[in-house]
Amino acid sequence: MLRTEQKAAIRQGFEMGFSDTRIARSVEGINHMQVFNYRHKLKIPTSDIVNRRYDIWTQLIYKGVSIGQIARMYDVTEKSIKVLLWKNRDISLVEAKAQVLKLREENQLLELGDGIPSLGQLGLQFTPISPGEKPTEEALGDQETEGQKAG
Repeated sequence: MLRTEQKAAIRQGFEMGFSDTRIARSVEGINHMQVFNYRHKLKIPTSDIVNRRYDIWTQLIYKGVSIGQIARMYDVTEKSIKVLLWKNRDISLVEAKAQVLKLREENQLLELGDGIPSLGQLGLQFTPISPGEKPTEEALGDQETEGQKAG
């Protein structure tokens, strides 16, 4: 049985787009199957988590966070991030690097820790993932507009 604080930590991991396995490694006293079962109990499909992950990666890149830092935070390779963002978000890393260099010049880089950060700590804002609810096209458009304003 999951404790209240474990459930809160798991939900925070879902909001960040972390995989079930990554969340299980970060929350003390739980395993992958407990996270998996809790996600299914909340009726949050894997696709919602993955889409959130790509959205967050995109915003972090445009905020000046290095691909290496993101890869370490999500326990993936840098190459995975590059390929997945290119295929799923049409992100040009050449453009992103140019913006990152500009941000470095302006000293606006984020420092990240090793735990599961919150969206607020990363300077990001998203509508929470609602169990069993698919986002409307309008809501998706609003998120993209907000992301472009932030970038």
